[in-house]
Amino acid sequence: MAKSLTIGDLVASPVLGTRIHSGASGLNRSVLWAHSCELQDPGRWLQPHELLMTVGMCIPAGSDAQRAFIADLDEAGLAGIAIGDHGFAPPLTRALSEESDERGFPVLLTERQTPFVALSRMVASFGAEEQSMGVLRLAKLYNVAGRRELAEKKSGRPLAELFSTSVTVVDDETGCVVIGDGAVAPESGRRRPLRTLRPTHLLLENDEFLDGLSLVHLSQVLEVDANELLQAAVDHVERGEEVLARSLASRADAGHALTERWGVERPGYQVMVTECEVAARVPLRLALDDSPAVCGQMDGRQVVAVPVAAVKGVRMRLDELGLVVGGSAVHHDEGDLGGAIEEAVSEYLFAKARGQRWREFRGERLSLLGRSRSERTHIVQSVLGPLAGEDPKMTALRETLFAFLDHDQQWNDTARAQNLHRQSVAYRLNRVEELTGRSVRRTQHLAEFWLARTAWEQFALERGK
Repeated sequence: MAKSLTIGDLVASPVLGTRIHSGASGLNRSVLWAHSCELQDPGRWLQPHELLMTVGMCIPAGSDAQRAFIADLDEAGLAGIAIGDHGFAPPLTRALSEESDERGFPVLLTERQTPFVALSRMVASFGAEEQSMGVLRLAKLYNVAGRRELAEKKSGRPLAELFSTSVTVVDDETGCVVIGDGAVAPESGRRRPLRTLRPTHLLLENDEFLDGLSLVHLSQVLEVDANELLQAAVDHVERGEEVLARSLASRADAGHALTERWGVERPGYQVMVTECEVAARVPLRLALDDSPAVCGQMDGRQVVAVPVAAVKGVRMRLDELGLVVGGSAVHHDEGDLGGAIEEAVSEYLFAKARGQRWREFRGERLSLLGRSRSERTHIVQSVLGPLAGEDPKMTALRETLFAFLDHDQQWNDTARAQNLHRQSVAYRLNRVEELTGRSVRRTQHLAEFWLARTAWEQFALERGK
């Protein structure tokens, strides 16, 4: 590949009458083209590594506006700006120079007698070989694009190798990677909006030799690829939501939805529950992975039903997304789906309250008698969790729970015994559920609360002896 022309080459040429005003640390920036523009927001109209030439009419007046102007040009990937001495430019402020120096974004001053066409011709002549190479790359681009397998479209690697840059297409709403590596997008790189089924953008790094024309054609190929992948993912998500709804519905055919989806009789499956920090993030990410998981939202949480064979991969993805997750036990009867969701919700609430990333329902059985002090300690700690502590807030929650059990789960009687309003009792019991991961509405959990309450009483008797 031919050596690229740099800003320093333009400044060093004695015939161009151009000198550096600020941003001297950026003299090694490549210049693939030079274009004159006097429109507002010129960064919209030029491509990365192009030199903006202006008589100054597009430059705003004032320190803050000029600082933002330089920042916008740099973030658009321009090579620099050359300002002609024609008397149209507003005074260049210290803020402009400081921003330029900080970013290493070259601001050049061109003498009045130097026509901009001289700069353009030098860039064009120097890049003639590179332009020929660019035409060949475009021909190869469409040749490669027509021969790729689906996996290659998802990875973007053939195109990345062709242009010696990373290629990542990112879904705007969720941050999920549609094309490229990883689950979510990296923060670095230049962004270019794409016209796709869902709003997306192209994220590029190391794009020094990617000229404007190549970028346009690369974007068009990626838009076609992204639309294909997104359409398949959206269809996958919608079918999964329908399956989950059918499986939970009280209809004659409700018990076969997962079987039909996964093609396995009495499939072993696990339910995972996590937060909906971005509504479509989990289902879209899993659909882009071609995961067999089915997803839906319930009570503001994300529910994911996963066949046993896919559990490990889904767990890894959810962990990569940084989510707190609760998992049910493994079930085989689709009629148990509602109970599996309750188990997963319970573990999710417990994990969230304890600051854990993952907690799985084990269906642990507790000794009825608590024959030893160590057994009673285990019962209290495993069931009550933080409620077994001495913090006054935890003590108040524990006493309300015990009163609720002592009064046979009667809310009004509990409120009177605690000298509380019924709504205060409801609030406290909701906090109990969040902190313990157990529900005061489930028989199994109530039994475990009662065992913990009995063990606690035994401790009290021992202390009184």
